[in-house]
Amino acid sequence: MGRRPLALSSPVSLPHRAYRLLSRALAAPLLGWLWWRGRREPGYRQNLRQRLGFIPIDPEQLGCIWIHAASVGEVQAMQPLLHALLEEWPAHAVVVSTQTPTGARALQTHWGDQIRHVYAPIDTPGAVARFLNRLQPRLLILVERELWPEWLQQCRANAIPVALVNARLSEGSARTYRRWPGLMRPVWPQLTVAAADTTSAERLRGLGVPEPRLHDTGNLKFDVAVPAARVALAPELQGRTLLVAGSTHEGDEAAWLAIWSELSPVNPSWLLVLVPRHPQRFDEVAAHVQHSGLSFVRRSSGQAVSPGTQVLLIDAMGELMHWYQHASLCFVGGTLAPVGGHNPLEPMSVGQPVLFGPHVHNAAPLFEEIARSGAGERVRDARELAAAVQRWLMQPETWQRRAHAARELIARNQGASARTLAVVRPLWRPAHTGNVSRVRASVDAGRTAWFDPHHLSQVCARTFDPIAHVGGTALATGSGRGQALLVHEGGQGYVLRHYRRGGLMARLSHDRFWRAAPHDSRAMREFTLLRLMRSWQLPVPEPVAASHWPRAGLFYEADILVGLIPGSANVVQRLQQRPLAPAEWQALGRAIRQLHERQVFHADLNAHNLLLDPAGQAWIVDFDKCGVRTGGDWKPRNLERLRRSLRKEATRVAPYHWTEADWAPLMAGYQDLPAPP
Repeated sequence: MGRRPLALSSPVSLPHRAYRLLSRALAAPLLGWLWWRGRREPGYRQNLRQRLGFIPIDPEQLGCIWIHAASVGEVQAMQPLLHALLEEWPAHAVVVSTQTPTGARALQTHWGDQIRHVYAPIDTPGAVARFLNRLQPRLLILVERELWPEWLQQCRANAIPVALVNARLSEGSARTYRRWPGLMRPVWPQLTVAAADTTSAERLRGLGVPEPRLHDTGNLKFDVAVPAARVALAPELQGRTLLVAGSTHEGDEAAWLAIWSELSPVNPSWLLVLVPRHPQRFDEVAAHVQHSGLSFVRRSSGQAVSPGTQVLLIDAMGELMHWYQHASLCFVGGTLAPVGGHNPLEPMSVGQPVLFGPHVHNAAPLFEEIARSGAGERVRDARELAAAVQRWLMQPETWQRRAHAARELIARNQGASARTLAVVRPLWRPAHTGNVSRVRASVDAGRTAWFDPHHLSQVCARTFDPIAHVGGTALATGSGRGQALLVHEGGQGYVLRHYRRGGLMARLSHDRFWRAAPHDSRAMREFTLLRLMRSWQLPVPEPVAASHWPRAGLFYEADILVGLIPGSANVVQRLQQRPLAPAEWQALGRAIRQLHERQVFHADLNAHNLLLDPAGQAWIVDFDKCGVRTGGDWKPRNLERLRRSLRKEATRVAPYHWTEADWAPLMAGYQDLPAPP
C-alpha cells in the first residue's frame, strides 16, 4: 500500500509539498531530540526505527484497525471505546500506536499483551509510507486531536477511512488550522468525527467537516471503568486524611508544597499524596519536597508512612485510581501549572468532586460544566487553594453535596462509547469479523509461507510445488500469468497459481521477480488483499496460503493457494459452450460493482478472471498487482478493459457466443438497473 506510486505521487497541493519538504528537513533534528530526551526516559531511545515506519510485520494484523492515542491521556480516553470495539472485533486485528513511552506503558498496564503496540511514524512521506505498507490498516481511528497532514494525505491516497473520536478543539487550535487553509482544507471532508462536546463540534463544522460526518457523541472519559475491587490502604494510612494531587506538574507541586508548610502542622492527620504526571520527574519532585523541609516518603522506597510523615510521593505508574478511591480531597494536575488540565473524570468516576486551577484550556467546556454543576471548584492560585482545602475538609456537608453532583454529572453523560462505536462502525462494515482469522507464518527450505490455519494445519515447500501434486488439473484457459492448477491438500480442493511474468519481461525471466521482502512480494500482497475483500464479503476466493521463495540472491518466486469455487468456469469457457443469459451478465456486472464500491482496482479485469458457478453466482479471481485505490476516474477504464478483453477473445477462439448487445445487461447489473429488453 504505502510503497505504491499512488501513495507518494498522487496530486497534492503546493502547501502540502512545502510541508513535506519541511517535515523531511526536521526529521533528523526530531530523531536527535528523541534520543537526547532518552537520557532521562530511556523509552524514547527504544524502537527509534519504528518512528521511521520500520515496524515489525505480523501477517495476522495486516488489515487491522489502527488506533492512534498519542500519550497517557488519549490512551485513557480510548479505553471505553476499545472495550466496546473488542466485543465486535478480534483483538489480534487491533493495533494501537502512541508517541510517548508513558502512553505505551499505560496501554501495557491496562491491556498487557492482548493489544499490540507500536510507535507512530513521524510525519514524513517515507516514514508514513513504510508504516502503512507494513500495517495495511483498513481504518484509522485518531483520539482527540492528532491531525497529521501526511498521515491523512496517504490515507486518502490509499482509500483508508479516518475517524476522529473524542474530538476536542480549542479556539486557539481552530485559529491555527484556519491560518493554513491550503494544507488543512483537504483534511476536513475526509474525517468522520465523534466530538467530545458541542463546542468542539461547532468549531469543526466551521472548519469544514461535512454535516453528515459530524456527530456530537459526548466525552469517552465519562465511561471510564471503575476499578473492580477497592484495594485496602496499608494500616498506617487508614487513620490519615488523604489529599491526592494527581497528574501534577512543577507549578502544581510548587503551590501545594507552599501551602502544605502551613496546613500540615495544624492538621497533623492530613497527608498530601503527590502523583506526578511523568515518571522521568520522580527524582526531581523528590528533590523539591526535600528542599521544602517537609517530611516525606517515596512509594518506591518501601518505607512505611509514619505519623509524622507529611507527604507521600507516588513514584510509580498505574496507581492513581487507587489513591483517588481513598482520597478525602482530589486535585486535578496541569491546572495550576499552565499545561491545560488533565482528566477530571477519573476521580469523579469514583464519586469524588475535584479542585482545579485556572489553566483548563485542554478541556475547557468540561471543566466549565464541572464548576457549573457544583461537582468541582476552580481556584486561581495557592492562596485560594489553601482556603478551598480547609473549607472542603472542615465542612463535610459541602464535600457531600459536591460528591453527589459529581456522581450525577457522570451518570448523566455516560454512554459516549456506545454512541461513538455507532458512528465508527459503518467505516468498517460490511466487514465480517468471522473472516478476520489469525494468519500463521512458517519457513521451510528458505521459503516463507503465510497460511490460514482454518484451511491447513501446516504448509511446507511441497504445498507450492506443482510437480508434487500428481494428477493436478490445469484450470485456466489464458496464457502467461493466468495459469492455475487444481490441487488437493488435506482432502480439500484448492487452486494453486504460480506467478509468472507477462510481456517482454517474460522472455528474460518468466517467473522471477526482483528481490523484495516477503510482505512486499506479489503473493503476500494478493493474499492480504483477498483477506480484506473476504472480510467485506466480496465475491472472491478464500486465501489459503502464499509463499515467497528467494532465488539466486537477487530474485524471488511466488505462489498462492486459494479456495476452489466448485463447478465454476470463466466467462471465455462459458461463451465457448453457449450464450450467457441476461441474468448471468447482470450477475457479472453486480460483482464488478461490489468491488468498485469498496474501491478495489483490478489491474487485469478480463474475461478469464470472471467466473460463474452452477447457481449463476459471479466471482472475480486473480488479484496480482491489484489493490484499494482512491477516486473513481479509473472505474470506467477498468470496465473498458474488460470490454476489450471480450472483443479480443472473439478473434482467438471459436465457437464464441458473444455480441456487442451482451454488454448492455452487464452494465445494467453494474448500475443496479433492470435488464434491458
